[in-house]
Amino acid sequence: MVDGSSRTLPAASYFDAAVYDRERRSIFAAEWLWFACESELETPGSYVAREYAGWRLMVVRAPDGQLRGFHNVCRHRAGPLVDDGAGSCANLVCRYHGWSYAFDGQLRSARDFGVEFDHDEYALLGIRVEMWRGQVFVNLDAGAPSLLEDLRDFFEEAAGFSVESMQLVRLAHHDLACNWKTYADNYLEGYHIPMMHPMLNRMYDAKRYDVVLGDRYCRHSAPARNGGDVNGRWLYRWPNLALNIYGDSMNVEVIVPTGPRTCRVLYVHLFLSLDDPDIDQVIRFSDEVMEEDRAMVEVVQRNLECGAYTDGLLSPKHEHAVAQFQDLVRRSSGETI
Repeated sequence: MVDGSSRTLPAASYFDAAVYDRERRSIFAAEWLWFACESELETPGSYVAREYAGWRLMVVRAPDGQLRGFHNVCRHRAGPLVDDGAGSCANLVCRYHGWSYAFDGQLRSARDFGVEFDHDEYALLGIRVEMWRGQVFVNLDAGAPSLLEDLRDFFEEAAGFSVESMQLVRLAHHDLACNWKTYADNYLEGYHIPMMHPMLNRMYDAKRYDVVLGDRYCRHSAPARNGGDVNGRWLYRWPNLALNIYGDSMNVEVIVPTGPRTCRVLYVHLFLSLDDPDIDQVIRFSDEVMEEDRAMVEVVQRNLECGAYTDGLLSPKHEHAVAQFQDLVRRSSGETI
């Protein structure tokens, strides 16, 4: 091994179904996950539902104003309470057989069931919901530390920015033919920028791209080529959240596993003013960078699966955040492949 380098995860961990199942249970059922903007859940009955590494989850605004989270799975025969996406409902009623639940998750009615039973034993399965400056997070682990305790250092990186005043402009998703870790590895280093992102390379001095590690997060920076100040933070927090924050806007980027070989990247654009003249340009540029990344990570995924590559080396100069991320994968999921 080259001095100072570390070895990558083995190729099989990027497509093996058993590894994916371990990760969905040991990582995505145990960590705080970005879920929605609070503005999507302003009125009683409004909800957001997403599938997260196979977990079908929902958050709803109850009539008492509280946000409550549940597995979007009826306790009768696993039907859905609501469709994926954002919407509104007057009641939580299973789309399959019509079992009805209160907004606290308690079973109210088992429609025309034919026999009496203890409704308390068949309440919806709850998940934790907590807020940070207008952003909604969920956690499936009832024993996990609070959101603010667990992500304190990461959130402090956003101090000085008016995050809670930013308004949702667009939420888009990009479905990629690659494992979630393939995309995360790519985000976590600037080593590839001169080769893949011509516009970014013209804007920033990639040779001076710097990544500083924190507690399960990292901060990226690079000086502008024109000598101007870069007023912002590029942040990544384990396992799957990126916050790209500027003085007047923020891009939330969330990597959602959808299978051993696929993932979905959520792009959430927020701006201080809906009249910002740069909105269209910022979104267009973000999408261009995504398509440049997509072209590469999907080829990398195929190469990881082809049988020629087993593992590789990580540069201590450019890829130390990748090394941190992959070490967290090993420690969290007991990676042994």
